[in-house]
Amino acid sequence: MLLLTSAGIVTILFLIWIVLIYMRKSLWDVVHRNLIDLEDHYKGKIIRNGFAARPVFHGKINEHDLTINFSTARSKEGRKTYIDFTLTISSPLSITIAERDWLKEQDSENPNMDSVLFINDDLAYVLLPANNRKVEKIIVKDEFRRVLKKFDNLAYFFVGRSGTICEFWTDKLDKDTEFKVMNERLNQIRMMLGVLE
Repeated sequence: MLLLTSAGIVTILFLIWIVLIYMRKSLWDVVHRNLIDLEDHYKGKIIRNGFAARPVFHGKINEHDLTINFSTARSKEGRKTYIDFTLTISSPLSITIAERDWLKEQDSENPNMDSVLFINDDLAYVLLPANNRKVEKIIVKDEFRRVLKKFDNLAYFFVGRSGTICEFWTDKLDKDTEFKVMNERLNQIRMMLGVLE
């Protein structure tokens, strides 16, 4: 029978920690490489402040500032990773389009579920503010539903006087940060902003 000394246990824990740090760094290295293509297309740069830090992209779309960063949050299924798009494109109409299940998971007060838009049996979006005439006029448009159906893994979309924020959840960060996917998401955001004008 092998008895582990406290030094042996500490060594094993240290090795596990090193492996986890290496895996994290490797993932963010892949994301960083994927974001390099955005630098050329959106006049931007990638900032990475540390060894295993998450990269942040700063660029421009039609002279509007664009920031792409990454966040994580706990959910019922464990930790979820989000890709966050922030644009300085504003609108006099403030509207939030939140995926219903994502909204229920948040620790906020119970949201008003009066304004739910069903896309299919598994997917529904809550539109806030509910019972707003301007919002109601927009959501009945076929073009609005068509553009909204194109969003994959959308957590929420907000546009208002302060700008635009759009967040997507991902369980395959390496694939979802490839240029083709990121560019398509930026195009979807632009299409949605066009519909909401």
